[in-house]
Amino acid sequence: MNKLSKILSFVSISLLILTNVQAQDWNITAEQKDMKLGVAFNEDTQDAGNTIFKKSCKMCHGDINIAATNDRELPLAPNLGATDWQKANTDGEIFTKISNGKGGMPPFSGSLSDDDRWKIIAFIRSSYSDYTPPVTDATADTKPKTPKFEGEIKDIEATYDDELNSFIVRIIAVDADGHPAKAQGIKLDFFVKRYFGDMALFEGERSNEDGEVIIEAGKLKADKDGNISIIARTSDKAIVSEKTITIGYSEEWN
Repeated sequence: MNKLSKILSFVSISLLILTNVQAQDWNITAEQKDMKLGVAFNEDTQDAGNTIFKKSCKMCHGDINIAATNDRELPLAPNLGATDWQKANTDGEIFTKISNGKGGMPPFSGSLSDDDRWKIIAFIRSSYSDYTPPVTDATADTKPKTPKFEGEIKDIEATYDDELNSFIVRIIAVDADGHPAKAQGIKLDFFVKRYFGDMALFEGERSNEDGEVIIEAGKLKADKDGNISIIARTSDKAIVSEKTITIGYSEEWN
């Protein structure tokens, strides 16, 4: 058997094994299936779950893309934003799968707390419009909800405040009637433009009641002319804005 044949044979066997593993029963009990969401279903838990998801799940599952059916075939991990997948799995089933793992998916019961695993589920469910969170002591949400912005985002502006050593990022938006409006509760991601790729600064920061996000510049270094390029975008990537800002000191990139 030549080298190419051996490689093809190995790949075929690997895919067959993976397919069989994926097809195996998760062996979830009725009690596990009936478990209810163990944290409040609100912006805080969803944002925290998003952060954990990016570190622990995204490398295999990718971004959560809202779709009618799962658009990822074996050996890829399923799209957790697919409606058919969301309908087919209870909160308890998802929690058990995250906890125990199977095949190529490792168990996370030893590396993530119960709350962290539930927060991942809160984030996953936030993309499913038909999801109704259970009413339990654990999910009771006493925090006032941020009003949902119903207008349209037109642009994102960024300036630098020397006294605060912070970037002030303002969302330019209009309401349903086309009048200027303050877009509260919009999630934004921030990056600093580098020569060899963009460096993540903050992700999932929500705008305040003035439609602004204030982020500390910290020890970020500007170029020799005192400029720094900030990329701000809505978390759904619908609006992307890159601004070159002159800050109060001048240093070479580190």
